[in-house]
Parts: sequence; C-alpha cells; structure tokens
Amino acid sequence: MLKRTRLSVLLLLLVVLPSAAMTQLKKPRMTVLVLGTIHQRHGTNANYPYADVVRFLSAFDPDLICVEIRPQDFRRVPYLKEMMLATVWGLSHGKAVAPIDWWDDTQNVRELRDKLAKQPEIIEKAKKEKDLYSRSPIILGFEKKYGPSDKENAWSRNLGYSYWNGRDYNQFYAEVYRISMLVYGDSPFNLYYQTRNTRMMELIRKAAADHHSGKAIVLTGSEHKHFFDAEFSKDRDVELVDFESLLPLGKRPLEAAVLKFLDDGDDGPYYEPGFPADIDDNFRNKLLPLVHGPDMDIFPETIPAANTATASKVLARWKAAKPESDGQTFEGAWLDFVREDYGRAVDQYLLLTRRIEEGKIQDPYLRFDSYLNLGRCYDLLGQREKALDCYGRSEKLIVGSSYVRMKSYVFQNYKEVPYRRPKRK
Repeated sequence: MLKRTRLSVLLLLLVVLPSAAMTQLKKPRMTVLVLGTIHQRHGTNANYPYADVVRFLSAFDPDLICVEIRPQDFRRVPYLKEMMLATVWGLSHGKAVAPIDWWDDTQNVRELRDKLAKQPEIIEKAKKEKDLYSRSPIILGFEKKYGPSDKENAWSRNLGYSYWNGRDYNQFYAEVYRISMLVYGDSPFNLYYQTRNTRMMELIRKAAADHHSGKAIVLTGSEHKHFFDAEFSKDRDVELVDFESLLPLGKRPLEAAVLKFLDDGDDGPYYEPGFPADIDDNFRNKLLPLVHGPDMDIFPETIPAANTATASKVLARWKAAKPESDGQTFEGAWLDFVREDYGRAVDQYLLLTRRIEEGKIQDPYLRFDSYLNLGRCYDLLGQREKALDCYGRSEKLIVGSSYVRMKSYVFQNYKEVPYRRPKRK
C-alpha cells in the first residue's frame, strides 16, 4: 500500500510540475510603460507640464526608470529637463535610474543633413518622400483629424499627454519613419532612426537585466515611443502597459525635491559628487533664460517678477557652491539693477570695472555690459557725466567682439538721451 501511495505521488508530481513550469514561463517577468515626453515643450504646455511626468512616475511606481540621457553624460552635465527631473524623483524614492540614450557625437548629423539636402540626388529623393506622404492613408487621416502634420502646429494647440502617447500619434510617426527609411535608408535624414533606436533598446534591456527589474518605465521623446512599444510587444516575457490604465492622472502632490527643482531650478540632487565640472558656467546657464532672455538685457522692465525671485535663489545656491566669482558679482549687480537698487548695483559694477581695467576679466560680454549697466545706473541716479564716460568705455570694449554687430541695438540712444527705465507693465 505504501509503495502504491508513493507511486501515485510521483505520478502526480510528474503531471503537476511541467504544468507549473509552463505557467511560470508564461508569466511576464517585467511590466513596462513607455511614456512619450515633449522635452522643453513641457515648460509651455499647460496640458502636459513637467509635473505630469512626475505624476506618471508616482502612479506607475516602477522599480527602474530609464531616461533619455547618454551614459557618458548621465548625472555629469545638464540634459533634457524632464529626464533630469525623473532622475531626481527616482533617486529620492530609492529607485534605480538608468541612462538609455545613444547617438554618435563624432559627427554633427543635423549639419551633415543640411549639406546633403542640397545635392541633386537628395532633392529627387525628397520629392519621392513627399509623394509617398501624399498617398499614405495614415498620414492623410492624421492630417484630416489634427491639421497639418508639423509638430509646431500640434504644440501650439497645447495638446496633452493623451495625444503625445496616443495611438494616432504613434501610428503617424511609425509611418513617417517607414517612408523615410524607404527613401533614404538609415541616414542623417532620419537621424539614423534604426541604428539609434536599436542601440537605445539594447541599453533598456541591459538596464532591466542589470537591475533585475520587474517594473520599468521608459521615458523617451514621443517620436521614439512607437518603436519601443513595437519591440516590447514582440517579447513574451514583457507585459506592455498602456498609459491610459493610469488615468485619470489627477493632481497628485509633488515631493519637496521635485518642487525645488521645478520652482527654484534646484537640480543639485541630479548630479554626482564633483559635477557639473564648471560650476560658474552651470549657474550662468540657469540664469540666462530667467533674466537674460530675448530683449531682457536692454528692456529689464520686461523681466517677470517671478523670474527675478527664482534668479535670486539660483544666485544664492551659486554663492554657496563657489564663493567669490566675477560671474556671481555680475549677476548680483544685474539683479540689483532689475530690482531698481541702483546704489548697490553701482558698488558691484565698480568692483567689476576695476578688475576689467586690471586685465583680470576677459569675457567680452562681462567687459562691455558691466560698463554699459554702470552707465545706466549713473543716468538713473542723475550723474550724467559719469554715465557718458561709461558708455564710451563700453563702446570701445564691444569692438572686436562678436557683439559688435549688435552695437546700435545695445547702446540705443543713451549718449543723446539719458537712460530712463519704463515702469513694469
């Protein structure tokens, strides 16, 4: 009886174990969400802001975050803002974050594309491409629904994440690249579409294997999404997640590190220790769009008050990271000027002009602009002779620099009429 019982158990195991093994093979090892992003456009798109990228991360809660940053650049140099932001979110939550972008920087592909585009052979191919577009049901259907198929048109209408991650957009770009590959092959005209996406896919799979990921999100420019979705769909060991399963996204509260990044421009947690290598250059680049954007240097009254407040926080972090810098002094003087504290601005500009005369400042912009702004301060303080002297020195310093072509715009009519600053609108 005992022998028969053992035999029955053995037979049962032989039947059950293969079935369990098959079940195990069929079970996905990893769930993946590919989220299409729109890079700098998140900053101006009210329906797909940077905060929504974070909210998708929170809603999906992956153990691995793949970001469109090259490995050699990761956490060392500034990169796409939403990718840096995702890295900060991931690190603050103890998630693995992996860089998965790839492109060959031994050649300027876009510059090469512009040169090749002028060749007769390529001009003929471009005509063929246009003809194929005009006969594609997918492209025609897309344009009928959304209008002309240029991205600027879509962005100008503030379309949200459902558009950028939706079926229509992905089908459209799959078709665009199919035609491009048919006409040009894997070339500069599609930024080596096949090579780049394939290499990125390899980096994604390697990251998943290295981190033993069970749940990964891939953040990538929306034009890549269709490629990665198609590749993951072929993999029986992957369950591809539709972004719509996370909707409604809602207005989930943002973490402190994320808020500091978005509101104050504090991306410090993104960098590895010792990076970025050039601290001065890093902080100057942060201030550039805030208080040196188009026309802001000539018409400071156009600078939004919120920009000035953020710039002050950036400058404070700069001073904490690296005290006593000519760049810091220059930006501090400019912020004082913007805030209409002309006496304090004069004190700081005088420090700079003294160093200029000693030959210790070589940056052409700092040289001529320090004297220019010092002159404007003197005009506002009613010291016209000092102002004229500064304008004259500034005009001499701008000669020989790349800024000389903008001379008439930079100096306006300050030598004829004392500078008066209009009130902020």
